[in-house]
Amino acid sequence: MKTTKELVYEFVQKEIYTKNEEGIETKTVADVLDMQRSNVSALLNDLVKDGLLIKTNTRPVLYKLPHENNNTEENSAFTKLVGHDGSLKNAIQLAKAAVLYPRKSLNVLLASKNGCGTTSFAYLMFQFAVENRVFDEEAPFVKINCRHYAKSITMLSDELFGKDDDLETNSFARARGGVLFIDNVDMLDAKQQSRILELLDTGKLFSEDKSRSADFSDVVLLLACSPQGVSLFNRKIPVTIELPELKDRPMSERLELINHLFTIEAMNSDCFIEVTTEAIKALLLTEFAFNVKELLLEIKAACANAYVRVVNDKEEDIHVCLNDFKGDIKKGLLNVKDLEPIVLSILNISDVMIYDKTAQSYKPGDGDKYHEDDLYAEIRKQYDELTDRGINSSSIENVINTHIQFLFKKYRYFHDFNNNANDLDQLSKIVDHRIIRLVRKFLEGCKKDLGKEFKSNVFYGLCLHVNSLMTLNSSHQRVKNEQIVNIIQKYPQEYAASTQFADLLKHQLNLELPIEEVIIVSMFLIESDENENEGNPVLLYILHGNGTASSLRDVTNALTQCNNAYSYDLKLEIETQQAMQEIKTLIEKIDKGQGVIVIYDMGSIKTMIETIAEEIDVKIRYMNIPITLVGIDIARKCSMESDIDYVYHMANLEINKMSRNEEKHSDIVVTLCHTGEGGALQLKRYINQYSKLGMKVIPLAISERDKLLKEVIELQRTYRIHTFVGTYDPKLLGIPFISIGKIFENSREDLDRILMFEPVKSNAIDYSEVYKYFEEQFKYVSVPKLKTILPDVLDEFGVLYPMSEDQRVGLFMHLACLIERLLDGNAVVENSEKSKIIGVFKDEYNSTRKLLRRLEKSFNIIIDDNEIATIIMIIKKI
Repeated sequence: MKTTKELVYEFVQKEIYTKNEEGIETKTVADVLDMQRSNVSALLNDLVKDGLLIKTNTRPVLYKLPHENNNTEENSAFTKLVGHDGSLKNAIQLAKAAVLYPRKSLNVLLASKNGCGTTSFAYLMFQFAVENRVFDEEAPFVKINCRHYAKSITMLSDELFGKDDDLETNSFARARGGVLFIDNVDMLDAKQQSRILELLDTGKLFSEDKSRSADFSDVVLLLACSPQGVSLFNRKIPVTIELPELKDRPMSERLELINHLFTIEAMNSDCFIEVTTEAIKALLLTEFAFNVKELLLEIKAACANAYVRVVNDKEEDIHVCLNDFKGDIKKGLLNVKDLEPIVLSILNISDVMIYDKTAQSYKPGDGDKYHEDDLYAEIRKQYDELTDRGINSSSIENVINTHIQFLFKKYRYFHDFNNNANDLDQLSKIVDHRIIRLVRKFLEGCKKDLGKEFKSNVFYGLCLHVNSLMTLNSSHQRVKNEQIVNIIQKYPQEYAASTQFADLLKHQLNLELPIEEVIIVSMFLIESDENENEGNPVLLYILHGNGTASSLRDVTNALTQCNNAYSYDLKLEIETQQAMQEIKTLIEKIDKGQGVIVIYDMGSIKTMIETIAEEIDVKIRYMNIPITLVGIDIARKCSMESDIDYVYHMANLEINKMSRNEEKHSDIVVTLCHTGEGGALQLKRYINQYSKLGMKVIPLAISERDKLLKEVIELQRTYRIHTFVGTYDPKLLGIPFISIGKIFENSREDLDRILMFEPVKSNAIDYSEVYKYFEEQFKYVSVPKLKTILPDVLDEFGVLYPMSEDQRVGLFMHLACLIERLLDGNAVVENSEKSKIIGVFKDEYNSTRKLLRRLEKSFNIIIDDNEIATIIMIIKKI
């Protein structure tokens, strides 16, 4: 048992640590501990004599902890934590109070999501206790992570409670006089949890048969669980500490954390690490599902990727750029506007941050730093490349000498390029701003050193070209050897400048250009100087028939005398692939450098042109003049009708519809009823009155399926039929159907959500984009059928279970993907929590089973208990 003197000392420590007190009066100690003031004064003075406290000369006298023994923010174990004076301040205050609680430290429950740093926090609590003599320096810290034993409950019991229930060799026995940290304690089964709760109540651990027990009251328990598992233990544990997610911490703390993690990697690798600020911004703006742990792993992986590039050169620094991270992190830059202004200003100071390998420090670096040690290696590499290309010695010497001059003059052209002629805001939407900056400096330097003026198209073209190289994966040679030799011999200065530019791209963007690409960069500089005729666009007729396009070409050239019209007669018997190849060859031949405008009549010509445009570097624009299609339609009507005015009128209607682009292929709703037009017309009026979607509504009262099909096909020539609404589902052409009952059973305010196939209760997501995604990705699910059935099923779930919008969308996506997976014949994913979930949520299991029957019947699938357990977990947010 502790002495009164020890109790007084512990109380003073607790008050100072947890309340940031400058000192404490005798009266306060006496009142709280219910002791005589004179006795307390004597004990406090004894502690001063022992050197454990100091007292002030003020009135009243205050007792304080001496500087060397005062674990203030300057030397406490918790100062190692990023955010100790910010988002983690309250958590640390609670931890200190629990550790310094009089007589015995309190057991603590740590609540956080995966990866928030519970293990680090628990160990720092232990270190703080050792610092403050709560535990001896040799005291044990034992950790058990229940997640590691998720597949074997027996192994977990053996580790935690002892093999064969041995109370003297288990984890609690190993932690005597110290701390037992049980991570993911909410993963224990009911029996294991019961034994832990009993220990928290009594301080004793009983054997399973209750015949034996052992006292573990001297063990401090730190239990960690997810926020959902808090209710299992917080009624038995007096202190619950919640650790925030990474996304909820201030941006400044996240930046400090990133810097800290890169510093650790620098020390581990024994290399200086340079990280582009672009990469740091992306890390700041990325949401990590597993919080700090995932951030740490991503930084380790990126540093490892970068280290591979210099593994053979121990003197080389590690250069980490955005390309060393996975795609999800690169997407974070799309939200760069969300960066706090203070953080953004810090990161804009420099292009890179440098992390010291010898000490835990970092600083902004010179992004334009050139590694002089590489100078000779670069020269030797270039010499070998030029020799392999068959270039004579005198030409090589000329190139190398010019290149060296550029190396030593490089800093002279690092000035701003004139932005006035360039719309950089528009360009920056598609080109990495670092590329824009490098190209700007490169052209400014070339302007001075080569004495050339560069047009804005050179700037834009070079930016777009370098941007494409960041993602280009081309293995074939793009420039012939003869052209390489010719460029280097005729334009050595332009080539040397381009080589210097390639060096910058290598060191700052981790983009290494082969000699072919260096030549292409040189050609940007050369073509600007040669001022060749830029040419004009040309016209190409592509029409069906023999001689149709050729005749139009001849007439056009004869009347204009421009001779810039060309033709291709698309014969009816020719194969599509052959025709496309011939058109492609013709376009490449007639292009004068400014592109080709194609006039075509009908059929697959548009698809062929679009495909060709993706394959070749020629600007192609196309116009549909459907003269042949109009002629075919009029001829067909003439064969069926005897009234010339009727044919003429219908033909004009068709032509007018084609010319009105705003109506062409616009979405419509078709209302249906079996007999008479009244029902369909009334439904149309109701939709027109209360819908805000602006879709045209066309009523049809046709009961015969063949006639209805004919009318629907006719409508599809002009419109896209969004849905049928009516008293029956015609099941035509895969067009989805909405019953009239659903329209009138819900309120008018829900009409548009019903028409857009959204769950009625939903209001925060554009489901049209979700369905568009399904149409692109799904191979087996009928999306029209999905639109008809899934919203109703989701609404039925919403009636039984209150769900957030995120849960609703998550369940919607899960069910749709589940149907696709089952139709694809993929194996069922085992849910390790199945038995536990179904056992605990029996009512939810039965109702979910019932709600899913409609999906099973409609799509001819079977949804087993593993999937039902997963759905319950979504609904209950488990």
